[in-house]
Amino acid sequence: MAAQGFWSLGGDNAAANTGNQSPSTTRAWCQAAAQKLSGGIGSKLCALLNVGELEKAAEPAAKQQPETEAAACGCNKSCNCTKASVVFSDLYSTDLLPAMDSDAKTMTFLQEVVDILLAYIVESFDRETKVIDFHYPNELLQKNNWELQSEPASLDEILISCRATLKYAIKTAHPRYFNQLSTGLDMVGLAADWLTSTANTNMFTYEVAPVFVLLEYVTLKKMRDIIGWSDGQGDGIFSPGGAISNMYAMLLARFKMFPEVKEKGMSSVPRLAAFTSEHSHFSIKKGAAALGIGTESVICIKADESGKMVPADLERRILEAKQKGFVPFFVSATAGTTVYGAFDPLIAISDICKKYNVWMHVDGAWGGSLPHVQETQVEAGWS
Repeated sequence: MAAQGFWSLGGDNAAANTGNQSPSTTRAWCQAAAQKLSGGIGSKLCALLNVGELEKAAEPAAKQQPETEAAACGCNKSCNCTKASVVFSDLYSTDLLPAMDSDAKTMTFLQEVVDILLAYIVESFDRETKVIDFHYPNELLQKNNWELQSEPASLDEILISCRATLKYAIKTAHPRYFNQLSTGLDMVGLAADWLTSTANTNMFTYEVAPVFVLLEYVTLKKMRDIIGWSDGQGDGIFSPGGAISNMYAMLLARFKMFPEVKEKGMSSVPRLAAFTSEHSHFSIKKGAAALGIGTESVICIKADESGKMVPADLERRILEAKQKGFVPFFVSATAGTTVYGAFDPLIAISDICKKYNVWMHVDGAWGGSLPHVQETQVEAGWS
């Protein structure tokens, strides 16, 4: 297929990215990007990667476009786009909204940021690229001036920092990225994150966040439905992470048994005992320390050869604690340990907790999504 000019994305070669692309290879890449990304995003990415310059170098002189001053958008095409008239090196954050007559500047700056992010997203999914451009800490500090300055940075400097941040970041969406916690990059989730950041809403009350308060309510109700609680009964909150979720659970268990602790403190309650598997997450002891219960009051239960808590040992240790004057108030089971990925026997543990009137919590940070699979739904107590 003949190709003439930057906007011809027809490629006569679909070879893989080798790091030294020919113009035809680059055009093929752009064609694929343009087909997959709507709204002209694929073309914008080509402009960001200076594809136009590559093509012009490979074409006969008669077919080249007249030389023009490079546009601010990154392409070498003659255009009337807003970016071409904006010089970011002369602008600062005070030149953007809510400053007077700053709509165009703000839109142009934010579009530039979006273009940087889109280019990074496409690169992240390219298995021919590196997962990380690794440098040792001292090397990164030498390459980048990350010291906080007294004077404000220009918008151009901010954009440079954006590119540097992504250049040296780990591409967690990369097909060859294998590590804990991150599971790729979901495009709809990313869009939602942009939306919530733009709304900039604090979830205090319905008065200040009507939409998000209702969305939180219906989402948590659906999650309780998935767990198996009839008609979404119960309650819940979102938390910033698994560690603090475990502490929240311990806090609730203590308040349930001794509500006076809220006003009178730990001096008003007897010595408490919490129980968890020896393979459980460190945050159980961390939570006990933060709540004033003490790490020595967290009793570790044996795990079997597959990493599951041994229910018989749990019951034995509960009885021992009661004989020593402790009040058992909390048992933390784990749905997917960080050691073996094991699931504690939740139903057997639940039976013991009911027998001795102890709050049962399930740490589902790793395997808590299992109830999404209906045939494996767990009907034991989840908190």
